[in-house]
Amino acid sequence: MNKFIVFFCMSLCGFWGLQAQSLPEIENELKLMAYDILNDDSLAVKVKQNRAFSKLLIQTLKRPESYDYPFDSLKTISILQPADKSFRIFTWYIVDKNPKEFYGEQYHYYFGLVQRKFTDENGNTEYVVIPLMEMPEIPSGVENMVLDNQNWLGALYYLPRHTQYLPEYYVKYFDPRKGKVRKQKFYLLFGWNGYDMRSNFKLVDAITLDPENKEKVIFGANSFYFDVIPKHRVLFFYSEYAPFSLNFSYLKWGPLNLFRKKVIVYDHLARPNNQGRELQTIYDLGPDGSYDALVYLKSKGYFKWMKNVVLDEDFNNKLTRRQQAKIRERERKKLEEAGIDLSN
Repeated sequence: MNKFIVFFCMSLCGFWGLQAQSLPEIENELKLMAYDILNDDSLAVKVKQNRAFSKLLIQTLKRPESYDYPFDSLKTISILQPADKSFRIFTWYIVDKNPKEFYGEQYHYYFGLVQRKFTDENGNTEYVVIPLMEMPEIPSGVENMVLDNQNWLGALYYLPRHTQYLPEYYVKYFDPRKGKVRKQKFYLLFGWNGYDMRSNFKLVDAITLDPENKEKVIFGANSFYFDVIPKHRVLFFYSEYAPFSLNFSYLKWGPLNLFRKKVIVYDHLARPNNQGRELQTIYDLGPDGSYDALVYLKSKGYFKWMKNVVLDEDFNNKLTRRQQAKIRERERKKLEEAGIDLSN
């Protein structure tokens, strides 16, 4: 039999087999592979499972019914979505490290997919899956670059506290074709990257969907001001042995601190007091107990840096307790729906 015909028949069988599987069945397969990707001792096994995982996930996300399916059991995979549900972004990573060498070298490889709901000018809807291709190394000046899905600054994205969805903002820019200032919506991304054995970085980035090219997403928004020249994203490098927080928080705001404002807050990074020994590298950087912030100015359409801000800790803690109570209630309802008796 012709080899092409054999391959075509096998491909159709695989496609029909996938269509016959329910989403919970596929999710269970993905869950087992995702666990190995992060936890297996063998890099070869991680890579093999990652290929199978990526292929199955891409095929699954092209099914229209998958768009609203939560994939809750994929605990090692970050799945985030904006409130308007225009897309979902999946991110995960592989750690290359000898488990017998506690202080040995380690490398992180990042992977991602964007599942996009695209409607053309005729009103036809298509579910597009866009792989994110990590850059082999971080180029100099990356904070000032516009990137896309072919040149992705790999990271594991996370939801900042006090949020349920990816935050959305608008950047203002001058359109020379129209001769006026326009606004463009972007979604904010918070991410972590285990850079090397001695340092990590966290970042604030932006993502937008190309309105014309359904296969393209754009990273970066010219809207982060630390001085007169704005950045497209912000990276914070810090020591592997120091905690670093990059999150949403509330500040007391306005005259007499009568109001509150939700801002991006992060630990101010500094070198420790080391009896006069000069430190030269980022590997020594860690929090010094103070906080800086990026404050969104709606009237101007950008974020502005503020130093030494004071958090409204009472209000932040109140919101955290409220969110924890909602999570506990949501988990309780899931257990009840599963028929688990919680009265004992």
